[in-house]
This record gives sequence, structure tokens and C-alpha cells, in this order.
Amino acid sequence: MNLSAIVCCRVHLYAEGLQRLLEDDDDLKILGVASTDEEIRNLMQYNPDIIISDLACCKKVLEILPSGDEKKVLLVNDAGDLSSEDLKDMIADGLGGILPKDADGRLLRKAAQKLHGGELWIDHQTMREVLSHREEKKQDIHLTKKETEILNYICTGHTNKEIARKLYISEQTVKSHCNHLFKKFGVSSRLKLALTAPECAPESLKSSMIQ
Repeated sequence: MNLSAIVCCRVHLYAEGLQRLLEDDDDLKILGVASTDEEIRNLMQYNPDIIISDLACCKKVLEILPSGDEKKVLLVNDAGDLSSEDLKDMIADGLGGILPKDADGRLLRKAAQKLHGGELWIDHQTMREVLSHREEKKQDIHLTKKETEILNYICTGHTNKEIARKLYISEQTVKSHCNHLFKKFGVSSRLKLALTAPECAPESLKSSMIQ
């Protein structure tokens, strides 16, 4: 799977470090690094498959990101103090994944490939922190047995194809169930569903985390 990426960090040396970690992957081409708003805008014109950003640049990246380009922005959370409200806003604007500041190059490359494949990526620690700071409590949502199974797989990062294989159903059936889940939880993407579901779904799902 070949993909192109840009790296956006306010500290240029940090951006170069991430670039070097990714250059070892033959399937990943780095189009360039950016540390200013102007450089970010210029590189975004190349329409990269993945945008890897630190927290300082991420909001600008999401601001420039064309509407509908969800899942292509990967945040390397170097600050470590991202609030749940900020995270929710960024997800609404198109953020597709988050890596903790102690992630290594292998995990960075894996997360980039997952996002490029249309999946989402949030580490366990970040998910726990977000859920522990959620103050809103929505009314429990009734789910069928099949919806519960599919939601559990979504919350653990499985693709539609993997879910279909595990449940012995067609991908189209999985998609249909996903659409029903989106409507029930009032969300528009798998990432938003995975963040929202644990506080609304049955107890068996509340501990589910994205890998």
C-alpha cells in the first residue's frame, strides 16, 4: 500500500525527526515538512493521503482540510494536556487518529497505514482520559444483539471486512448496521462513534478501547 504524507510541526527539528522515522518505510513517501501556516497551506495543495501533525499545528491543518476529508489527519500529541472538549472539536473537524508522545516509529507507521486504509486510531490511554473527563451523560441507547457485536468490533478498531468475516455476514450488511449505529448515536464517523459509544452503550462496551 503506497501512500503520501506531509509532516506539520511548529518546531522544525521535531518535524525532521518524524520525517526520518517515516523515511525507512518503502510504502510511504514524505512530500515535505511544514512549520508555518504558509508552509502548511503550500504542502496541502499536493493532497497528501496522510497529514501527521503536532498539537500546535493540528488546528491549522484541520482548518485548511477540505470538507469531507475525515480520517487523514494523525495527531502526535506531544503536549499531553489535550482536553476532552478540544479533542471533540478536533474530531468534529476531521481528526482521524491520535498517538501519545511516547509512541515509537513502528507505531507511527502502523497508525498512518491504518488511517490510509480508512480506519481510525486512538491509543488506550488517550481514550481512557477522554472518557474519564466526559461530563455529559446521554440516555442509554437500545441496541440489537447484532448492533452490539458490531459496535464492539468498531470500538476495537476492526474494519468492515474483518467484522463481516468474524460474524459470517456480508460487508454490505455490516455497512447497513453501521449506518443504523451512526443514526442512533447521532454521529457521522466511526471515530466519533467509538468515542461516544462507551458512555451510552451497554456496560459490556464501556471498557472497549481502540487499539
